[in-house]
Amino acid sequence: MSPRFDSVTRVLELAVADLLEPQLLRSIGFGNRGGFERMWLGQAIHGRYQEEALASDGSYRREVSLRAELEHKGWRVVISGRADGVRRDADGVRVVEEIKSVRREGQLSTTARELYERQAALYAWMLARESDEPARAELLLIAIGSDAVERIPLEIDFDDLELRVRKRVVQLLREHDSRQREREDRHTAGLALAFPHGALRPGQQEIVAAIEEAVEGGSHLLLEAPTGIGKTAAALWPALRHALTADKRLFVLTAKNLQQEMAVRVLRMLAPGTGLHGLRLRAKKRMCANGEVICHEDYCPFAREYAAKLSRSGLIHQLRGEEPVLEPDLVFSAAAQAEVCPFEVSLDLAGRAQVVVADYNYAFDPWVALADFGPEGDLADTILVIDEVHNLVDRGRGYLSPELSARRARQAAESAAHGGTAVHRRLEEVALALATVIEEVAAGSLAEQPGEANATIETVLPEERLFGLRPAFDEAFVAYLEHQRENKSFRAEDPFVAVYFELLRFLTTLGRSDDALARLAERRDGDLVVRILCKDPSRHLAEVIGRTHATIGLSATLSPPEFYRDLLGFESARTVAVSVPDPFPPAHRRVVVDTSVSTTWRDRTANAPRLAERLAAFADAVPGNCLALFPSYQFLADVAGRLRPSRKRVLVQQRADTERDREALLEALRGAVLGDVLLLAVAGGVFAEGVDYPGDMLRAVAVVGPCLPVPTLDQRLLQQYYEDRFERGFEYAFVVPGMTRVVQAAGRLIRSASDTGVIALFDRRFLARPFRDHLPASWASSEEEAERLAGDPDRAARDFFATLP
Repeated sequence: MSPRFDSVTRVLELAVADLLEPQLLRSIGFGNRGGFERMWLGQAIHGRYQEEALASDGSYRREVSLRAELEHKGWRVVISGRADGVRRDADGVRVVEEIKSVRREGQLSTTARELYERQAALYAWMLARESDEPARAELLLIAIGSDAVERIPLEIDFDDLELRVRKRVVQLLREHDSRQREREDRHTAGLALAFPHGALRPGQQEIVAAIEEAVEGGSHLLLEAPTGIGKTAAALWPALRHALTADKRLFVLTAKNLQQEMAVRVLRMLAPGTGLHGLRLRAKKRMCANGEVICHEDYCPFAREYAAKLSRSGLIHQLRGEEPVLEPDLVFSAAAQAEVCPFEVSLDLAGRAQVVVADYNYAFDPWVALADFGPEGDLADTILVIDEVHNLVDRGRGYLSPELSARRARQAAESAAHGGTAVHRRLEEVALALATVIEEVAAGSLAEQPGEANATIETVLPEERLFGLRPAFDEAFVAYLEHQRENKSFRAEDPFVAVYFELLRFLTTLGRSDDALARLAERRDGDLVVRILCKDPSRHLAEVIGRTHATIGLSATLSPPEFYRDLLGFESARTVAVSVPDPFPPAHRRVVVDTSVSTTWRDRTANAPRLAERLAAFADAVPGNCLALFPSYQFLADVAGRLRPSRKRVLVQQRADTERDREALLEALRGAVLGDVLLLAVAGGVFAEGVDYPGDMLRAVAVVGPCLPVPTLDQRLLQQYYEDRFERGFEYAFVVPGMTRVVQAAGRLIRSASDTGVIALFDRRFLARPFRDHLPASWASSEEEAERLAGDPDRAARDFFATLP
């Protein structure tokens, strides 16, 4: 935790780390924040020692919470911390143990030793004050890869230590006063913050009012508003204004980079010259200047002496003066030039920023999330704005759906075998042991489906066997890291390291007590896999959302609201759902449903020729570019091979397309002669969500079928879960995600009050329940209006464009 000042009650809450001089604290170790690394060596070494101490010493307690209070110039200072261990010595004196791992016996820098001794002394001082009896401290150094423990008794002058504590408190109070002045400046800037586009457009007033009520009252909001209405600007203006005036932090979370770019543009328009400090975070892998997987000062020159180099360079102060919202490229370039880790610099900047724009992962992925979002983080001063929040349901499931592959474990073993040393033989041994467990479980579970190349089945996982592998993996991993350091052989893509962290993630999820987690065995293209399926991420997401001051979820598709509220973990008593009506003129849009075709699984082959003919005729009737979206790449390919439009150049999205390929397709649309391009793509992909087609870049959208998820075992398990919980299994497992894709895809067309075009839906199911219940009210608000949508897309397009001026 960071210092917490309550100026009303004059209470200052501190952690032990807050009492250590910043220069000393930052000079030791590397942050290792934002990834797997924060759990590696220390957890294994501490845990092994503590288990042995518990077994051999009846007085021993581990992870002991301590608390001390003192008065200082009218402030009540409350200090809390947690000692690694406490025991009684032969004389009955209580001893605090501070456990640290070192590479080898006797190796510890002077600065590191000073820091560790200071920590141990502070814990002993707190223990003595709390229990009012003598206490002393020992520093325990445990060599990596060894059971040897070096005990270093510490000489502590408690009076001198308390004087140091009070000096540090004075420093913190001065810093608090300085930050208070900065807060007052931000408050003034927030009051003057103006909407960047002059007058609010229709629909934006409702968005602003709803968000103002939520952030001022500390409630949550699920806000559904049509695409093109200007949700981003209308949402960020009141959210940022409240963050500045009420001293809150604002996190803008998105699922795609394009949405982050839009958020940064809006923030820059909102707050030029206000003293706003903002930052856009990029994925850790793309911010690594050394191509390493494991971040540690022993392995990476950009991590080595990080704090000292950062202090000498003045980089943080320099960057904070560059731009109101810093982009990753600027941070990367400046940090690399100063030879400090760009990702760590971005995290330092994020910790001091009022606004952070980032991917969902930085708040919700337990393996990537920023420290603020961890289980012990305080989010009471945090506002989340989550763009396209409907995507967070699937993303949330993914965070708690790890898997273990026998093939990957065997590949790791094979790779290790080439090393030839005892260390590599140990890696091979433990990787093969994991592969064997996976194969035995999966093969035994799938024995009743021997003829199927790919199959999945629910099973019972041998938790005791899987958890039993952990100590051997920890030991092998630690020894391997030491071997790599000694031989300078560390490599960026290491199969064993990848499998090790996959095992950690799997075991962590397997240990959760959650009835929404299904255990599965799978045969997949010759590989045997065991995995966990999270059917309901709400409990995990709620652990973050429930701690925030306010969370705003935005999307064009949040129907039914109770579905998203419950699965996203929004507390019902604290959450308001608002749906903003479509403000665009109905005459600017024509929606037509072709009921003459069927795209169900059993009808696709027979209907593909007719669908190709109808789609080609529709595209030819449109005087401009068309976007046609399909439920799968396979169905897209089947129809594309039969498509023969006479007035359109057909472009096709491929499964293997790179980012450059996708940009080339967009550029073809931007530069096309009117009526030139028909782009075929998949619903739910980059061309269907989160991308703008401004002006006449797009004149029609065709959506082929309701885009239902593939009926895999996973979806059937979700269906059963939703049926048990909501009594709407098929609708929630298939119709809601499918129709969400449809509405998102159609939303690419009308992006402003001047846009016009035709939306064609190809499948008779669109007018049958429950599918038509999920059509937007602006398309059809009654059963009669829904029935009138049926028609010939070719004729509807010709008639519509003939009536336009």
